[in-house]
Amino acid sequence: MSRLWALFAVFVLGASCAPSRTGTGHRTSGAEQPMVICFFGGGAWRFERMTHFIPGFLAFDGEGGLSEWDLRAVSKEAHDAGVKVIVSFDGEHWQENFLPMSENEDGSRDRFVENILRYCLENGVDGVDYDWEIGGGFDARQQSLYSELVIATKKAFRPHGLTVSIDAYFRDELDARGLEAVDWIQLMSYEDLDEMHSMIEYWKARGVPDDKLVLGMAIGWGDQREGFDPELVRAKVRSCIDGGYAGVMLFRTDLDAEHEGSMLQVVHESLIPVPSR
Repeated sequence: MSRLWALFAVFVLGASCAPSRTGTGHRTSGAEQPMVICFFGGGAWRFERMTHFIPGFLAFDGEGGLSEWDLRAVSKEAHDAGVKVIVSFDGEHWQENFLPMSENEDGSRDRFVENILRYCLENGVDGVDYDWEIGGGFDARQQSLYSELVIATKKAFRPHGLTVSIDAYFRDELDARGLEAVDWIQLMSYEDLDEMHSMIEYWKARGVPDDKLVLGMAIGWGDQREGFDPELVRAKVRSCIDGGYAGVMLFRTDLDAEHEGSMLQVVHESLIPVPSR
């Protein structure tokens, strides 16, 4: 989920089913633990330190069809550790697939939403994350189409307790209706604190409440680890706690170390304990 960057993830999966899911998965009061959402890198050690796992991107086409990706074993392992699983749709294929599908002229958006719901229920997935990114920003038509998709997805998901999130920058991805429907927004605030605070204010000015904002941090943009500043990570976690935000998002934990030198471990240590406010 980098800016206009594509990735494939490979998993060897089994065929066991996952338990049912309840609730939205994001914090609703200052006394609750913030979400810790991790892209790509899972496993037992990491699952002990996160609340939500995004194993990767699910491919789709412009007619509403989805590729095959069996996530049942991953979902079971995550759920056994108390971690929710979110499947994401990547940020590069908006023009050739997202726009034709979201127009819904031939019912392709309806098929897409139906297929996503079926996929989540069959694979024990707790929600979807839309990561559609347009470099120059969203025009009014694109914003409306994206919002309609989010609204339709949430309407289908609500009876099943599944969530819908998006990844956002300074791009006006959703209109007011879409912002109301989405469960939370993962801010791609990967640089310094100034960028993070500017992005927070940008979305708050558009009416997004604090408990829908997830603060992002990154250990690498592509397939190479670039390292991180532990003090910056601690400062972002503290900002999350003090501001009453929904949580933090780490991109990408498959590039992160385990144990010593781990960004996820720094986040974990910074959250224990979270004082009541």
